Amino acid sequence: MGGISSSSPQPISYERAMVFIDGSNVFPNLREFNLVVPNFYSLGRWAIDSHQLTRVYVYTSDEKLRNARDQNGKDCFSGCRVVLGDSILLNDGTYREKGVDALLVADLVYHAAMKNFQYAVVISNDTDFSVALKRVEDFGCRTGVVSVAKKASQRLIDACDDYKFLSDSDLCQSGIARTI
Repeated sequence: MGGISSSSPQPISYERAMVFIDGSNVFPNLREFNLVVPNFYSLGRWAIDSHQLTRVYVYTSDEKLRNARDQNGKDCFSGCRVVLGDSILLNDGTYREKGVDALLVADLVYHAAMKNFQYAVVISNDTDFSVALKRVEDFGCRTGVVSVAKKASQRLIDACDDYKFLSDSDLCQSGIARTI
């Protein structure tokens, strides 16, 4: 007599997770609220709850990377993979980033397609990631968004499975950040 076999879902502690930090979005929020994050890997670790963290990526440009290290400390990206987009020098002496969001989206979708994770978290308030999160879900992965210091738009919240908002006081109380 044949039996019915049911496989129970895998506990989340066994699910591989990756974190994708949009430095272009997160760094200005931290600066505006006078916050220092001594280690962005800790922020990534917090973002995935009890999932198995396989990697934390940080996306930014060279100029913003230097500024972030000046504000948060030279070792603030220890344990993270930093991916740099282009910096274009403008006539007024400031820099504009090019391609940073595209790099994040490319890696996010690639790792989902390759089944390198079951759960992906994007740390950003940028609504442009809404469509990419849906493509990741098309590959059978779950998605989360963490917004730092400022709440995300409803469109971004609706695009993911899990949403968390970390206010400036939450960041400090959790030990992830401190005020300057």
